[in-house]
Amino acid sequence: MGELANFLPAGGFGAVGVGSLLVTVVAYLLNANRADRKEYQEAIDRAEKRADDAARRTDAAEQRTEGLQQSIDEARAARRAAEDRLALIERELARYRADGVR
Repeated sequence: MGELANFLPAGGFGAVGVGSLLVTVVAYLLNANRADRKEYQEAIDRAEKRADDAARRTDAAEQRTEGLQQSIDEARAARRAAEDRLALIERELARYRADGVR
């Protein structure tokens, strides 16, 4: 309200003075409201940008996780295939040994 005090007349108020005072008060309130709305919108814009950035980081992390999970699944499948191949070779070797002993 300190800014408003600069507009108050030093003397008394006449009929025109009261109207001028009301116009001044309304103008002051409108300017303050406009500044508040601008600050509020800027805060919303900053919050939305942070949320968008966080969503992008989350998406990137999920994609990396999916890629790593796929690599793990492929490695497990390769290990199982190698174990199956080893078991087959061991069975064949055991059969050859058994056939050779007879």
